[in-house]
Amino acid sequence: MRWLLNALSTSVGRKVVLAITGLLLCGFLVAHLAGNLLLYVGDEGKSYNDYAHALHEQAALLAVAEVGLFGLLIAHIVIALQVSAENRAARKVGYAVTRSKQEGRYAAEGYRPDTWMLVTGILVLGFLVLHLMDFKMELRDKSFYLDSAGLDAKPFEKAKNLLSTSNLITIVGYAIGSFALLGHLAHGFQSAFQTLGINHPKYTPLIKLVGLLFAIAIGIGFASFPLVWSMSH
Repeated sequence: MRWLLNALSTSVGRKVVLAITGLLLCGFLVAHLAGNLLLYVGDEGKSYNDYAHALHEQAALLAVAEVGLFGLLIAHIVIALQVSAENRAARKVGYAVTRSKQEGRYAAEGYRPDTWMLVTGILVLGFLVLHLMDFKMELRDKSFYLDSAGLDAKPFEKAKNLLSTSNLITIVGYAIGSFALLGHLAHGFQSAFQTLGINHPKYTPLIKLVGLLFAIAIGIGFASFPLVWSMSH
């Protein structure tokens, strides 16, 4: 752990840890999306239910994975806030305006990556909280968690209820969160590789393209569940 503490004691080290935690979280997103795509299989939920049951049968491993994932997320959030604060403090001119050399006046400032990442990150965090409230803590009305017979719904049935058109808060929240995730990944993926020193004229354009395609696939993939799947069920 000493190397980690040493890394977190410097600005460059914090950015490296931020990049690593971000890429690890990207791996989780791929695995999570792959599992959720079983909702589309079309076998009345059997594949999705089998997948969910297989996960929960490994209770100990699942608990360890959840704790590890939570730790990664908290580390990513805390370090991201620190890096964002450092970037703002390092500027000689405020983040909202920039001097015009020609006219000697202030003009509205354009796109800043760290500001964009902070805003989209907050939206993604809200999306995650909503998702946990729905599927993990089950804080919605009890009817969302029951099947047509009034019994505890199986995972597929629960997903169908929560993503139904009657649950507008979830549908709107998931849609906004998914597109915020797309925007967050579009910059964050390639930025992580750049931070780790993988920055070469030959490879950087390819990394940016892969990052953009990855962001689109993940963002559209998660957005499809409330926007498409709910309308067809």
